[in-house]
Amino acid sequence: MSLYKDEKAFLYPVITHPNHSHLFEDQCAFRLTSSTTSTTATMIYLLQKLTELLQIHDYVHVIALDFSKAFDSVRHHSFVSKLADFALPDYLHNWIVHNLSSRHHQTKLSGEVSSMLAINSSIIQGSALGPVEYVFTASDLHTVFPTNYLCKYADDTYNTNTQLIPHELQHISEWASANDLNLNKAKSQEMIVCLPRKRRNFANLFTTIGINRVDKLKILGVTVSNTLTFITT
Repeated sequence: MSLYKDEKAFLYPVITHPNHSHLFEDQCAFRLTSSTTSTTATMIYLLQKLTELLQIHDYVHVIALDFSKAFDSVRHHSFVSKLADFALPDYLHNWIVHNLSSRHHQTKLSGEVSSMLAINSSIIQGSALGPVEYVFTASDLHTVFPTNYLCKYADDTYNTNTQLIPHELQHISEWASANDLNLNKAKSQEMIVCLPRKRRNFANLFTTIGINRVDKLKILGVTVSNTLTFITT
């Protein structure tokens, strides 16, 4: 059996299936596209949402959230449990479960070998299954309020609306905790975006606790200012 062939034949089509596509519509990375296409799609999604929101709001909060070592922390049993909610061939589901079961790690340093330790989390780096495992793990992370938006790219998530920020961050933190992930506020950033003609001083505006506010944000290698201009370095 070719795992990569079956991955494309059964796992990725689930993402675009009419019964499930709504669960993945805010997931930009790790779909069946090239990395360049994923990056471009993410930027287009963000700019479109921001442009739409700025038609009815004077400003919008963009919060770039970082999950610490997300790939290393994905719990196998959580992923398998979520996978069971989707219609997959039994043999493929069982193969994935078997592939993640009874995995161990051993370290060798200066001729000394450690004892074997069980691995019950992390996706298998470099494997064909690794990226789509993360997509399924994050499939149930969504905003609490429909007026807010998420854009998920790997272990970075962008929240593009101003309303009810504390509630959304609490919800995301609880989701992360339930999935053995850590929302790293120290590496997260907030930028308040407005149109150039409506530029104003936001110093006294609500500040998201624990997240640093910036005037420009590097998104997937592209630096964007708080007036939606691109900055070249």
